Amino acid sequence: MLRSEKNDKILTVQVYHENLNPRTFKVPVHWIHRASWFAWGLLTLTLVSTVYAVREYYSERSARPELVTELENEVQNLKIALEKKTTLAPPSMPASSGGAPTDSKATDTKPIPGPGTTVEGKDGVWSGLAEQITVPPAGTDPSIHMEDARVEWQGKYAIFTLNVMYRDPGKGSQQGHLVALGRSNDRIFAHPEGVLNTSSGSALFDANRGEYFSVARFRVLKARFGPFESNDQLREIQVFAFDLNNKLIKVQTYKYGK
Repeated sequence: MLRSEKNDKILTVQVYHENLNPRTFKVPVHWIHRASWFAWGLLTLTLVSTVYAVREYYSERSARPELVTELENEVQNLKIALEKKTTLAPPSMPASSGGAPTDSKATDTKPIPGPGTTVEGKDGVWSGLAEQITVPPAGTDPSIHMEDARVEWQGKYAIFTLNVMYRDPGKGSQQGHLVALGRSNDRIFAHPEGVLNTSSGSALFDANRGEYFSVARFRVLKARFGPFESNDQLREIQVFAFDLNNKLIKVQTYKYGK
C-alpha cells in the first residue's frame, strides 16, 4: 500500500496573490481520475433517468390522451350539475277550485303500509326505467360506443370492465350517468352501490344515482358484481347510459353462461 502511494503521481498547484508567498497544493492524480469517473457516472445516470422519464410520459399520454381534457370537463360539468340541482324550485301545489279553505294537513297519498301489510295495485312493483326517462327516436345513432367488454373472476366476484367511447372525438364530450346490472337466475346486482330503488320507488333504479361520466374520447367502466356461488350463475350484464337530462343514450346487453 505504501509502495503504491509512492508511485502515484502528484499534481502540484501554486497560487500567487499580490506577489506574496505562493500557496502550494498537492493533489494526487488518482483523485482527479476518481472525480472524473464519478462525474461521468452522474451524467450517465441523469441521461438514462431523463430518457426513461420521457418514455414513460409519452407512453402514459398515448394510453390516456384524453386524461387532462376529461378531468377538466368532469370538474366543469360537476359544477354545472350541482348548480342546476340547487336552483331547481320545488313543484308548485295545484290551486283549489273551490272557495273553501283547504286543510294543509290533508293529503291524497295512501298511508305507508306497515310490516306484513298486503300492498295493492302496483305498489312495490318495479317497471325498469322511471317515467322521466326519455328514449331516443328509433334509427338515431347513439353518441357513444361500448366496446371490449371483459369479465374476470376474483373469488366469488365478477369484475366487469368496458370501454365507453365517444363517437366524434375532438367535437366536445358526452356527459351523463352509467348504470350496470349483473343478473343471475335468482339475483340481481347493480353498479354503483345505492343505484337500486326500494319498493317505494316506481322504477328498478334511479339513473341520477348512476356513475357520473364525462368522455371526450374514451373511458373505462369497472363494475364488481357478486358474490356468486359459482361462475356459471352469471347470466347477463346490462349497461345503461343516460345523459344529464335523463335521456337514454344507449343500452348494451352482454350474455354469459347457458
